[in-house]
Amino acid sequence: MSRFQLRRKMFGMASVVLRPEALLGAGSVAPAFELQTHDGRTVSSEALKGKRGYVLVFYPGDDTPGCTLQLQAFSSLVDDFDAAGYDVYGVNPADAGSHTSFVGKCSLRVPLLVDTDRKLAETYLTARPGVPVTFRSVFLVDKKGIVRIAMKDMPDPQSLLSTAQRSGETGFKGSGRKGRRLAPRTSAYGMRKIQENDTRTVVLDIRDAVDWRHGHIAGAINIPYEQIEGRLGELPDKDVPIVIADDQGLRASGIAHILGQAGWRKLFALNDGMEAYKGPRETASE
Repeated sequence: MSRFQLRRKMFGMASVVLRPEALLGAGSVAPAFELQTHDGRTVSSEALKGKRGYVLVFYPGDDTPGCTLQLQAFSSLVDDFDAAGYDVYGVNPADAGSHTSFVGKCSLRVPLLVDTDRKLAETYLTARPGVPVTFRSVFLVDKKGIVRIAMKDMPDPQSLLSTAQRSGETGFKGSGRKGRRLAPRTSAYGMRKIQENDTRTVVLDIRDAVDWRHGHIAGAINIPYEQIEGRLGELPDKDVPIVIADDQGLRASGIAHILGQAGWRKLFALNDGMEAYKGPRETASE
């Protein structure tokens, strides 16, 4: 194991212990803030309210491999987010000098907010007081100042853009999602009916380990979304129904696409994910 792989593994283990159990959830009023960008401009949530939505990309470190790829991916879509009425900001506790160097070296088009005391990260529950890490997460806030998407790690920027674009056409309540034909949406009641019709039915929870331990559907199996392709052998036979459960229903269609290409056909997605699920849950120990 290389030094980088070892460091990554140890950071992952620490994240499980130190990371807050849950982010500020979708539907919450977005915390107010007023911060400086890397180039000295002031960004105020109050000034944006009623005019523009925004995306906050919280990330651990300037000029690191994962953060660079993530912010470059958002940079490539800045014009599309702008056309949909959304601004995109990276958020990290590094100072303006570090941010400026990162922007220049990696040709970023995303303004980086200076959150040196991690207060904004803490209000979004993606950092803990006393823990010197801002954990990776992404929030989409509409122009009314309501958090509409809250996701850990590195959600697909294109999926977030699609949500932002649909919100301008139909609002969030009426927004459709790609992948319905491949993985029809099902409610908790519908899931129980699927299980009654075929007792082999499996619930596949694709959230990360922290969320899994915090509470999951009894009997569900946990394979985090980024590990799916390498762990297909752990899934049941291809004629067994699978109900995919994620955070908010945004990743399910992408996982259904992967499973569909691999031969599974009886696929369903839990409507709006585990944040909307009101049924019984069980917890798991460390």
